[in-house]
Amino acid sequence: MRIWRRGRLLARLGGNDGGEARRLAELEKAAGGVPAGCAWLDDRTVDDLDLSQVFGAVDRTRTATGAQVLWRWLAAPAHDLDVLAARERQVAAVADAELRDQLGDALGTTTIADAAMLPRLLWEPPAVPLKASLLWALAGAMLALLLLARWWPPALLGAVALFGANLILDDWSKLRLAQQARGLEVLDDTLKRAARVAASVPPELAAPALDVRHLLRRRMTILALQDPFDVLNLLRAGFLIRLLVTRSAMQTVETERERFRAIVVWLGEVDAVCSIAALRAERTEVRIADVVRGERSIVARDLIHPAIENAIGNDLELRGGLLVTGSNMSGKSTFLRTVAVNAILAQSIHSTFGAWRATPLTVRTVMRIADDPARGMSTYAIEVAAIGELVAASAGDMLFVVDEPFNGTNPTIRVPIVVAVLEYLVDHGLVVAATHDLDVATRLNTRFERGYFEERDEGTFDRHLRGGIAPASNAVEILRRAGYPNEILRRLM
Repeated sequence: MRIWRRGRLLARLGGNDGGEARRLAELEKAAGGVPAGCAWLDDRTVDDLDLSQVFGAVDRTRTATGAQVLWRWLAAPAHDLDVLAARERQVAAVADAELRDQLGDALGTTTIADAAMLPRLLWEPPAVPLKASLLWALAGAMLALLLLARWWPPALLGAVALFGANLILDDWSKLRLAQQARGLEVLDDTLKRAARVAASVPPELAAPALDVRHLLRRRMTILALQDPFDVLNLLRAGFLIRLLVTRSAMQTVETERERFRAIVVWLGEVDAVCSIAALRAERTEVRIADVVRGERSIVARDLIHPAIENAIGNDLELRGGLLVTGSNMSGKSTFLRTVAVNAILAQSIHSTFGAWRATPLTVRTVMRIADDPARGMSTYAIEVAAIGELVAASAGDMLFVVDEPFNGTNPTIRVPIVVAVLEYLVDHGLVVAATHDLDVATRLNTRFERGYFEERDEGTFDRHLRGGIAPASNAVEILRRAGYPNEILRRLM
């Protein structure tokens, strides 16, 4: 299976775990924030679906902020149809490739080192600066000693000593506040880029008020002045001007934090909608999702996983539950992920890989379970807790995706438990599940459709979902192909 990795920033922003692309969403979520009209995915669903891999397949952003906003959309799918409608109008407004190139030039690019700066500056709690009264007192003492030296020359020695002490204080503080100082520089540059982008965007992407940028610009100009002999830097340090201006700039950021955040997010959204438009132009299998109000349902055609090259499309009509059976490695888990991932894409980038019509859904998954020796929990105990979270969350329009439920206990009790839990879940949402237990397929009620993937000769699969229950398991055949001795195989016949 070949994985599609086309994201421009995925490798530079942290590899397959999403790295710095996640930072804005994680800080916003940790602070209790939620994007308007959206809801965060739970951590298990993000990990089960390899959402970072999906991000890498759909990302066409140019900047770190654009990648962070795109990840934020994936991690918090929209449930308000007005949010999706507005996002679609924005994507349609940048459908022209020349306009996207023009906006891309105005957006510029972001260095790897600066990717974390804006989320840290604007979403993390601010660092505690030195007291302004102390800084002004030291700077004032310097001026007073210099003036006094005109009439009493020994005061010059005191001024020199204090100048040296101020240099040490400035150097110490510069190390302590290096992250905030660089964040201010990145924010200042971002505000300049925002002004350039605002001059080119269509009305659907109109910029928020940018007048706040002048409050920071004046302060940053003082720090940006340079001379060939570095005298200005020496004077800024000795008179504590750098610390006073940095402190003032940080106060401005704190006072106007919400306005700065709005500008940064808007600029990322411009990049993100251009990324969606570029993805649609590049990959012909991408379709505009149809997310509608009504009784919960999914109707999909030729649905594929975005990160798998040469994937085989499958159709799906779901108004209750679907149980997928089939041999090992037949594609059951991939199909489950395909459905869940496209449900998220439909409500985030309003695009799916295959035709999609569905009601707004909250996706919850349990697909990867392992024991946790550090907490003294067995596989079964972990699974009971994880599926228990689905049961507890079964309110609203849910899409539950469950792979091999309760695999950590013996078949005698597993089958009735699986049947009871799946039938409970389907009363509270849509369910797509997979199992090797053919007995589960025969015992589930009529709210569940059955489907399976058929095995060809010598362990190959056509990856097409068929209606019904898998005729047999290939577990013994896999042992034979792996070279297990006949003495073992005969005992299994």
